[in-house]
This record gives sequence, structure tokens and C-alpha cells, in this order.
Amino acid sequence: MAEPGAGIRPDARRLRRWAWVSVAAVPLAFAAAMFLGDGLLSMQGYSSGGENPVPLGAALLAGVPAVLLMAFPAVAAIVLGLRARKRGAAYGIVPAAIGLTVVAFALLTNALPVLLGLR
Repeated sequence: MAEPGAGIRPDARRLRRWAWVSVAAVPLAFAAAMFLGDGLLSMQGYSSGGENPVPLGAALLAGVPAVLLMAFPAVAAIVLGLRARKRGAAYGIVPAAIGLTVVAFALLTNALPVLLGLR
């Protein structure tokens, strides 16, 4: 009987570990993205919670960098998890799936209000 994990290369374990670290960084990136987006909006002279609607250009200038910052650790989890799976760590797919879910949710929640005119 083979040992569990016998066919896993050492670099696959390292990649899987870093994929999980990337998943753990997602909440920190979310908080940082909120501060960044609100700060960029405030620097343009708009309030994120104000009654007046923010123009689309100002919203994009503040929102795009914030979404990229929020998505970065999730994309890293996808890449590292899939690399780990390719090198023999089958459970590398779990952080990759979590990262894909986070990226899809972040893009949808930020793009749909703009696309549907609900902002």
C-alpha cells in the first residue's frame, strides 16, 4: 500500500501551501480595496455614501484599482492551486476553486450595478 502523498512532488506541496496563504489574504485585500476605493473617490471630491450619484468616470477611476487589489490574492490562489494540482497535489483544486469564486463574485458585484444602471 502506497503512502498518502507519495506521488506528490515537494514543489507541489509548497505551491499548495502558498495557494492557501493567498486564500487567507483575500479578506485583508478586501479591506484594503475598500479603503483604496473610498480614498480614491474622496480624492476626486466625491463621497461614497452621498446622496448625489458619482459620475461613471470617477467611479471607474476609483473602482478599477480597488477591484484589481481585491482580486489579486484570489487570482494567485487560482494559479498556484492549479500548478500544485498539475504537479501531483490533487487538493490544490480547492484553493483554486475558492479563488475563482471570489474573483467571479468581486467582478459581478462591482460590474452589475454599473451595467444595469443601478449605481
